[in-house]
Amino acid sequence: MKIIAIIVTLVCCGLMFYLKREWKAALLVMGAMTLTLVNIPGIPLRNANYLLQVAFLLSEWRDIPRYFNRLRYTPYLWISLLIVCFSALLAVLTSPYTGIKETLKSELLFKYFAIVYAFWSIKDEKSLKPILRISIYCLIVLTFFGVLNYMTKSAMFVNAVTEGLTSNIYEGIALGDVYNESERIRTQSMFQYPFDYGYICSAILLLHLHGWYRHLESKRAFIIALVCCSLGILICGCRTVWMSAALSIACYYMWAFQLSRNVMYGIVAMILMILSYHTIPAVEEKVNQVTDIFAENRETEGSSIELRMSQYGYVLIHAQGHEWLGLGKGYWEHIYAKDRESIRGLYGVESVILQNLLERGIIGLVLWAAFYTVIFIYFCRNRKRRKKLTGLGVSILSLYLFFSIGTGELGSVYPTMLLLGFVIKAIEYQKLKKLYKLLVRLKQIRSGSSSSSLLRQKILRLRLALSRHRLAGNSNNTSYKR
Repeated sequence: MKIIAIIVTLVCCGLMFYLKREWKAALLVMGAMTLTLVNIPGIPLRNANYLLQVAFLLSEWRDIPRYFNRLRYTPYLWISLLIVCFSALLAVLTSPYTGIKETLKSELLFKYFAIVYAFWSIKDEKSLKPILRISIYCLIVLTFFGVLNYMTKSAMFVNAVTEGLTSNIYEGIALGDVYNESERIRTQSMFQYPFDYGYICSAILLLHLHGWYRHLESKRAFIIALVCCSLGILICGCRTVWMSAALSIACYYMWAFQLSRNVMYGIVAMILMILSYHTIPAVEEKVNQVTDIFAENRETEGSSIELRMSQYGYVLIHAQGHEWLGLGKGYWEHIYAKDRESIRGLYGVESVILQNLLERGIIGLVLWAAFYTVIFIYFCRNRKRRKKLTGLGVSILSLYLFFSIGTGELGSVYPTMLLLGFVIKAIEYQKLKKLYKLLVRLKQIRSGSSSSSLLRQKILRLRLALSRHRLAGNSNNTSYKR
């Protein structure tokens, strides 16, 4: 099985040099869905997703200068990237645990910069069709291994591709057998953590939901995606994933559609119920008492609001005197390997907010929030004419925020950046198309009437804006005739 995964990775890297860009984008998504644990020995970088991104960049090497020029005219994108770069630079300068090489690799080039690779790789909304098609096959494979994992309580694929590796927490236990003895059944499928399996199913479900409403895929394909994603979300066994998936779908409908008052009240009531379950201990206890009736084991265990408050208290104690810049990126992993007992109260720092406060301080947390705030503002400003596209973007963003705040980032950032990059590019293409149509209309008005100086100035401004987009170049070499 490991050999097959390595062969698939190498074949996909080779195909990057022959396929059209939208199919390259589909391969990047495939890697995020199925190849997160695949490593190829004897090759620099080794990780399959790193290699796929490198292959994509090498295949587009000649056009990269044009692509960077194109970014100049998408200010919300390059401003958010500047924030990430500044945050990474600050982390390197203030951390004794992580060097600049590791930060560039794990924090920028193969993590947050994925939003740029996705932006470069597609042309418009229709370019999502190959991504939707490839993701169907990936979902089928994920579901196969997920159901097998659920039935046997052992992640066969995970054990095969990580042979010889054991858990840092449960010493001597293979990575695919960590949840064998767990009272709550959790399914990893093809991921190290069941949380990541549930997250990717939630994110891809949002993509297919949008594809169905925009007639980008057939009813049969959508039903297959719906069944596979829903099953993955359920059997991953993570309540945070269930909450995040439900809230993000509600966000999509509330943002993208004009809902009736009763439907809106129902969605708001559902959101309040989910939030109260995760924030009010009394509500959580009562719900667990009801749901435990259907479970063999009557004692529900897992994260709770008390545990989060306990972690928050321990973070404040550890970071005392380092509140602004934190204790340095990589602090928790370094101390965990050196002296586990000293950080036992942190319980893995199960929230991106707690992790930022601990390792990067208040400044790091503010920069993290600023990055996603800029992207959210971008969607808000484009909502009026592109409700469904911006609805997809906001729902993916909300899914990530609910998930990362609830249980930590884990492997959620990379697929989130890919999907957000696709959405932003589709929005920018529609804006350019609208600009062209407006210019044509103004020219028609000008030819049918006496041209005033104000009209001439407006036409010149539109021509200048359109020429900038032409100069920057479209990712699929699209041209418009005047």
